[in-house]
Amino acid sequence: MVTARPSQTVNVFAATVLILAAATPARAQPTRRPIGGYVVDVRGSVAPFSRNIELAEARSLAPLDTPGLGTGFEIGGHIYPLQWKFVTFGVGASFHSSRADQQPTEWSPNPDGPSLRKRFTTLAPQLSFNFGGRNGWSYISGGISPSRLSLFPLNRETPAQRSSNTLNYGGGVRWFTSERIALSLDLRLYAISPLPGTSDEPSSPRMTQMVLNIGASFR
Repeated sequence: MVTARPSQTVNVFAATVLILAAATPARAQPTRRPIGGYVVDVRGSVAPFSRNIELAEARSLAPLDTPGLGTGFEIGGHIYPLQWKFVTFGVGASFHSSRADQQPTEWSPNPDGPSLRKRFTTLAPQLSFNFGGRNGWSYISGGISPSRLSLFPLNRETPAQRSSNTLNYGGGVRWFTSERIALSLDLRLYAISPLPGTSDEPSSPRMTQMVLNIGASFR
């Protein structure tokens, strides 16, 4: 599989953030009330897993047999303690979990082999910069935290995957359709640090995992 170059990833991310920022509801602009308070996010997730050659071969697996599109969920909470001019600063964290399974096909090098599972989990603290008012706002955010990305056959015991240092960064919007409930959209990239191989666990390369989260925010 051809993977995107870092410059391409950055360009896609920058364009997406600009679109999200421009999408802040017009009604939030004229006489904005401060964002203030807190929000709790509950969202479903779509995670397009790449079929990374290094990750698969380190585990003696065929890259084309590894899972692609994954699904999962994200829950999180944020508070907004400080506003300066048109920027509201927020702090919070989110927990994300997603996975995907794939059975071998007739074109697989091992068509009778077991199904493979890819799983990604992370607890990600975030500092956010928010633009808008209480009825709706856009934001960019980021932080550093551990994450776990594992790939294994389902006929084996689930491995105790080590954690990798991970930079998460992204952006999103919240549109409040009522005083308490908002439509919430978040696009996040996770830059996962490599792990060397050990006597018990295979190595993992440097990777970037994208996750799209869509759901609701409550306050």
